[in-house]
This record gives sequence, C-alpha cells and structure tokens, in this order.
Amino acid sequence: MSQQLSHLNALKTFEVVARHKSVRKAAQELNVTPAAVSHQIKKIEEYFGVALFNRQDGQFELTQIALAALPKLTEGFENLSFAVQQLKAVKGRRSLRVLAPPSFAAKWLAPRINGFLETQTDIDIEIAGSEDLIAENVPASAISAALRQKEADIAIPFGRGRFPGCKATKLMPVAAVPLCSPRLMEGAEALSEPNDLRHRTLLHDDTKYAENPTWTDWFAAAGLQGVHDTRGIHFGHAMQALEAAIEGQGVALSLKPLAASDIAAGRLVIPFDIELPLKLAYYVVEDQETSDRHIAAFRDWVISEAAA
Repeated sequence: MSQQLSHLNALKTFEVVARHKSVRKAAQELNVTPAAVSHQIKKIEEYFGVALFNRQDGQFELTQIALAALPKLTEGFENLSFAVQQLKAVKGRRSLRVLAPPSFAAKWLAPRINGFLETQTDIDIEIAGSEDLIAENVPASAISAALRQKEADIAIPFGRGRFPGCKATKLMPVAAVPLCSPRLMEGAEALSEPNDLRHRTLLHDDTKYAENPTWTDWFAAAGLQGVHDTRGIHFGHAMQALEAAIEGQGVALSLKPLAASDIAAGRLVIPFDIELPLKLAYYVVEDQETSDRHIAAFRDWVISEAAA
C-alpha cells in the first residue's frame, strides 16, 4: 500500500491531464510546469508498464486501459477531497478554493481578500488562476464539472454569463481605459490630450480572447487617425502591462477593474475619459445545488466589494 500511495501525485496528474486532454491546461490547474506534468505521466506509465495516452500532433487521446481506469480514479479523488474537507471541519475550519482568471486574481481579488478573512475567521482561502475562464464562450461544462467535483468551490469567469447547470450572478461590467503612472501627467511633456499618445510608448495587453480591446479600437473612439497604434511593448497578461505602466514605461490600455487597487493607491491614473465598454463581464458562479454557508458568505462579500 505504501508503494501505491507514493504514486498518488502521479495518479492525480494523470487524472487532470485525462480530463483536459492537455498538458498545458493540466499544468495550469496543478500550478506546476508542463515539464513536471510530463515527468509524472512518464513515471506512472513506467510504474504500471502500460501506455495511458496516444500522443499525436500535440494531442492526447486516452488508451483503452486508461479509459477503463479513469472513472474510478476520478471518483477516488472526489472521495479523498471530501475526506480532507471533513478532517478540516473537525478542526472547525473550512478551506475555500476560488477559481479566477490570473490577472483578476492577482490585481483585483488578492488585494481585497484580507477584508473577507477578517470577517470569516473560520475560513482559509486558496486562489487558483485559470486562463480557461477568459473567453466569449467560457466552457460552462468545465466550470460545472470543477464545482461538482470540488476542484473549486466558486468561480469568477470573464464571459457572457452563459453557465447552464450553475448559479451565476453578474459581478461587474467591464470597460477598457488608458492607464499610466501619475509621473506622465507632470512636467513639460505631460499628457494633456489623446493626441499626445503619438509620442508615448504604448503598452498592449494581448491576453487572448475574441473581444480583447486594442489601441486601434481606442484611437478610433477618440477620433484620432494616422496613429501607429501597434507600436510599443506587447504583453501576454494584463498584470504585466499594468506593472509596466506603474513603472512609467508607457501608457497601457487595459480593463478598468484590474487597475482599481492601483488607481486607489495613486500608482495609476486614467489620463483621458474615453472608455471602451465590453460585452463581456465578470460573474460569480457556484454549483446550483450548493447550500454551503461559507460559499454564500464569499459570494455575498465579493458582490459587495464589486459594488463598492
């Protein structure tokens, strides 16, 4: 038994890869590198002496033996998760796992979470980032499955609000705005009108989703023509673009809620009052069947924070 348990991490890795059919997505969920995921898969295949996946063109298809074993393995991890929660309940504490887009988790949720913990002293919070929660059509089935299987207690996706099988509440609408350090609003070369951006470094948030607003969109809304709007520095995550803006590296176009804490702290300002409203919004999503008071407490708190 002890030898079998020594492979528990590898078995969990197999279960996550099998569910996503993707090493990259499994690595995001497990908060490890893709190389670590591949190592665990190789380890478990060598231990059992069987192939668990057919690998072709970067895609993972389960072998017949893997398909046969997966349902019981998933059930086993669900039971293990339930047992862990029961043990924590004996201690009088509840661990709440919140799934959210990485930049939202880092820039909006994390700076505020202590306010929730101060009012809920019997709860521990785990915040997990997932890029799968950013899309015009966020995979509702994946969110529903994660909630049912207790991989997350509550999720905060960024999408259009279509989450069948779940209870969803709109958290906040979203608009994109220009953002910069207050230092760029001072001195002889201070930003005073949108046309001044022709001479400033543009910082681009290139997070991949269909409706991601661009500087091209913003300059059109501002009525500016002939601007080289793709120049500057491009970032794969909103938080990177915002940090560069805080350091005075240029002017970022990003989502207003993500900059709220930095604006309140005086690290960022909105130089021009021209916004690009998005059809996408943040939602707080929970299992339709849940009646957990801790989940309800977090939902009510996060909605109150968004309203404030």
